[in-house]
Amino acid sequence: MKITVRPVGVVRRFAEDQTIVVRAGLNSRGLIRKLGIPHELKMISFVNGTRVDLNEELKDGDEVRLVTLLTGG
Repeated sequence: MKITVRPVGVVRRFAEDQTIVVRAGLNSRGLIRKLGIPHELKMISFVNGTRVDLNEELKDGDEVRLVTLLTGG
């Protein structure tokens, strides 16, 4: 199945906008691993504009925005 990846912010250091073919049943957590994004980055995922759990299964044609959670003070 094909999905479009749109990394945001710091994530762009590790991945670029792209459309890729992935196996059925992949979730955002697996996508992050597949793209080689360091697991130390705390991530959230927006699929087709809606925030979803990283374990939610992706579907053919989905657009996934990967965003890091930033903290500071």
